[in-house]
Amino acid sequence: MMTAWQQEEAGNGPACQAAGSKVRILDWVESQSKVTRIWLDELIAEGDPNDLVSVIHRQAAWLELMRDRLKQAS
Repeated sequence: MMTAWQQEEAGNGPACQAAGSKVRILDWVESQSKVTRIWLDELIAEGDPNDLVSVIHRQAAWLELMRDRLKQAS
């Protein structure tokens, strides 16, 4: 069995796993941001009968806020 510092040096320790998780979360947030912007553009182009633009716009703003915070943390 490897000690924690041996795992860290091998690239399997908690710090490496946490860094990997942050990268995966940032990738997910960025992909969701792109999808949200696509839907926002579609809704605006088609006219927005149910005021979905407002809801999607808030979601896009939240995703961008999270993306910026994740980038600053890494």
